[in-house]
Amino acid sequence: MLLLKGRPVKLGGRAFELLQLLVQRCGELVSKTELMAAAWPGTFLHDSNLKVNMWSLRRSLGDTQIEPVYIATVARRGYKFIAQVQISIGEVEDDLALAEPLPPPSPPLLRGIVGREPEIDEITGLLTGNRHVTLAGAGGIGKTTVALAVAQAFAPQCRDGVCFVDLATISDPTLFGAALVTALGIRGNPDNSLAAAIDYLRPRQMLVILDNCEHVLPAATIFAGRFMADASPCRLLATSREPLGTATEHVVRLGSLASPKPGHALTADQAVRFPAVQLFVSRAAEWADYQFVDDDCEAVAAICHSLDGLPLAIELAAAQIGRFNPRQLVELLDQNLGFRAPAADGAPPRHETLMATIDWSFRLLSQREARLFGLLSVFSEAFEVEDAVFVAEAAGLTPVDVVTGLGSLVAKSLLSAQAHGANLRYRLLDSTCRYAGERRRADPACDQALRRHAQRVLTLFEQSEEEWKWREPADWTQRYLGRIADLRAALSWAFGEHGDPVLGIRLTVAAITLWSETSILSEAQARLADALALAKTVPCDDLSKTKLACALGWSLFYARKMSNENEIAWLDAILFARRAGSIEYQQRALVGFGFYLLQIGEVARATTYLEEATELADRDRDRDLTATSEADRALAWARAFAGELSKSRPVLDRLAATYSLAESRSRKDANEVYRFITVRFNLPFVAWMQGQAEYAARLASDAVDAADRSGHWVSQSNAFGLAALPVALETGNLDGLASYTERLRRNLERERISRWVPVERYFSACLRELRGDPRAVEDIRAAIDELIECRFLMRIGSYLAVLARAYLRQGRIAEAQEAITRAIEHQERQGERWCRPELQRVDAAILLHTGEPLRAEKRLQQALAEARTIGALTFQLRIATDLAAHWIAMGRRSRAVRLLSPIYNEFTEGFATPDLLAAKRLLQRPRPTASGCGDYHGMEPVHARDA
Repeated sequence: MLLLKGRPVKLGGRAFELLQLLVQRCGELVSKTELMAAAWPGTFLHDSNLKVNMWSLRRSLGDTQIEPVYIATVARRGYKFIAQVQISIGEVEDDLALAEPLPPPSPPLLRGIVGREPEIDEITGLLTGNRHVTLAGAGGIGKTTVALAVAQAFAPQCRDGVCFVDLATISDPTLFGAALVTALGIRGNPDNSLAAAIDYLRPRQMLVILDNCEHVLPAATIFAGRFMADASPCRLLATSREPLGTATEHVVRLGSLASPKPGHALTADQAVRFPAVQLFVSRAAEWADYQFVDDDCEAVAAICHSLDGLPLAIELAAAQIGRFNPRQLVELLDQNLGFRAPAADGAPPRHETLMATIDWSFRLLSQREARLFGLLSVFSEAFEVEDAVFVAEAAGLTPVDVVTGLGSLVAKSLLSAQAHGANLRYRLLDSTCRYAGERRRADPACDQALRRHAQRVLTLFEQSEEEWKWREPADWTQRYLGRIADLRAALSWAFGEHGDPVLGIRLTVAAITLWSETSILSEAQARLADALALAKTVPCDDLSKTKLACALGWSLFYARKMSNENEIAWLDAILFARRAGSIEYQQRALVGFGFYLLQIGEVARATTYLEEATELADRDRDRDLTATSEADRALAWARAFAGELSKSRPVLDRLAATYSLAESRSRKDANEVYRFITVRFNLPFVAWMQGQAEYAARLASDAVDAADRSGHWVSQSNAFGLAALPVALETGNLDGLASYTERLRRNLERERISRWVPVERYFSACLRELRGDPRAVEDIRAAIDELIECRFLMRIGSYLAVLARAYLRQGRIAEAQEAITRAIEHQERQGERWCRPELQRVDAAILLHTGEPLRAEKRLQQALAEARTIGALTFQLRIATDLAAHWIAMGRRSRAVRLLSPIYNEFTEGFATPDLLAAKRLLQRPRPTASGCGDYHGMEPVHARDA
């Protein structure tokens, strides 16, 4: 393992071979021939490929200074390792740096900065006092480079780091929000991407860089305006060819690099003090082993002056030094670029200079290099050599043409290369990519480039589906999330006017795993809905349609509002799966639909579909055990809602015992952990109802902690909402309730699952109400109303009962009556028998407050019989406690003890919970005096008062 300052450095095989040979011969010159033989044995390649890999190796080592620290170039001969080498045997921890969660996408590596120190210092200082700074300037002026340097300098003031949003990867302004939330690491299904980003940034101290805003300027301007209208310690640094135009924007215009004026006689030492000359000389030396001498000063100064001090144009010219000397370059520039001609209408002179320089560099390429350069414009983001080989094949280029051409294009500064894990990745800069795109469209041989690009992306994502089964999850995510820009571009082409809809459907199906694994749900919803609608009108197999419909159903499942669109998607999935004859996908579709029906409060209907799903397992000997276990879990959950606890609990116990917490990072073990977590969504609440409060709390905590360790934020939010928060509320654990609501709130910032937003508001308001805030009851009601409006009706009767109890504590009897009436209506309509005893108990409490003790007593007896029927020991205790308190108040203590004591004695745990403490206090209460008998009109049921 290679360590740099204690951190692992991933190198490709060739880079490692080069480094190993250099270190073994530390202090000695290693020739180019020897290095190429070590890295490419038995292969002849242009030495530009060696330069590319050496350059990448240096960057991986951080050796980008003008004066190298590790590897020195010996002009025209080879390289030398110049750092001191010590040989020793050390120990490396097995989990070094691998236990950390996957980091957010990093900004591009910074190349050596030349002549921009004053601007960097100025912008860094401006960010201290200004929340929004825009770095404006012509294309190729170096805006991105300066922005990255500023980010590096400003980073110590950013507690939560730097977020780099590369807008050059999108061509459609409507994708701005998706690009922003993806870069920030926000997942889920935010209804409004910009609002989700603002919410995410509000509590953070972060620098956000919006790079290359000019082609999505309206969207960038809207975001900047909202960003500035919000109170946040974050800073926004934008780069654009023109300002964003917001009222509070602080614009810094980046000028050219200073160069000598023509006619001044300078020595090499004097000339290199000018940043433009320094950049030219350093890049020429880097690629052509060029040595700057006094005789070249006038020519180099003329080149830099003619190119308007534009860094990219200077680099393009410097890249030709291996082919032409400086004087020849001056002549060529004068002959071919026509700088003395007037500027084209509307084109800024510097931008025209850059375009002319790129055009000139292009015309110096060989035919194969020029064709390859145009073809590479199809890639929206960094790509690997295999990608380029696939796309170039249709244009008649061989793999050798591609590998040689990539090295040559890097050497000519028309293409950048960067180490990415164990591989080299290439990328066209924004200005060169746009020019290359024009050349590609003008070349008939490149007609199939966009199709080949889409086919390559399809191959990659079909490969990702297979690799998902075995590749380490964090590695898989990092590998394929990095290709999302090309996925977006391929889908846009496929579903566009000149695309291939069938290919687009296949590509959408292949992308499901990425969208699911990374919880990019909002983007997935739109893509899946379009693909499924199209799949119904063009030739498409039923299994593909099933996969699209299932994925659409799950993506809509986490939306803010449960719409009929969700039901249609699941019914489509069931129909297509039956046509396809796939029992596995029939189970998946039936289970998904069952969960949806539970969410909207249709328990009986859900049970019907889930029973069909479990029956399918008996018909398929080669069944998917994952789908079967999910069917078992879902049916057990539905039966628990229906009050069939005796049927539900054994299944949930069996599933809980089946799955354990595996320690390795394999996909199989990750799935095992996921099943371990999901069964603990459901079991805790059933265990609590059956009188096991401590066990329920422990199960819920285990689910939350396991999801936290695994980075399963959606699963953790589910664990909070379905288990941890309800159990904490019902057991009176206010500290746990406070901790879980805060953690759910933080989760919703990074995984914006809209359905949990009102749930978090509900439990937060309950906490505030229990801690004595009288205004919180209105927030409880508002959260419940939002849940009903969103059709998230599961448990809504129970939530309304909590609201009724809160009203009761404030003496607001009429509102308590209204709340419990609504609760009972929902409970009966939805078939959620599990909470009927509790609703009847609260109804009885209200009747006591209105002076109707006989009706209250009858109601409590009905509730107790119901609780016994469904086997809910906790509800039996609550009801018996209230009924016993009523009887004691009427002077019937013996009957009260006979009722309450046996139920209390059935408990084996949870004696510190409010329910058991209330029962214990009642059983230990002294006998009332004669004067106290019958004073029941002001009695409040014990649990209703103490909970």
